[in-house]
Amino acid sequence: MKIHWFLPTTGDSRSLVGGGHSVPTELARAGGAAHTAGRYREPDLDYLVDVARTAERLGFESVLTPTGTPCEDAWVIASALLSQTTRLKFLIAARPGLVSPTLLAQMASTFQRVSGDRLAINVVVGGDP
Repeated sequence: MKIHWFLPTTGDSRSLVGGGHSVPTELARAGGAAHTAGRYREPDLDYLVDVARTAERLGFESVLTPTGTPCEDAWVIASALLSQTTRLKFLIAARPGLVSPTLLAQMASTFQRVSGDRLAINVVVGGDP
């Protein structure tokens, strides 16, 4: 079995809903109705390094690096985390149609080469309007 973790590139909180994936950051910061934990953590690089290193130490094969308007760029974040990990793979979410196929192939090929074969791609065909 292969188990993957999630990089909270939209921020993080202690609740399933609010402050993080698919919830507007402004609502989470303001302590809106969806933000029940009362705490919000920015997706800064130090925190994402900590999440990636912890996932690696606990034996997860890879981390999903999401894509979307509220997310930090998946390719940039994954590239920044490469030197902070040794075996962790990066399951980078990519939306076909937003990037040309030639550019996506070049990005994937370069990442795969410089990472030592630590790339997996999550093809995202749906999402937020």
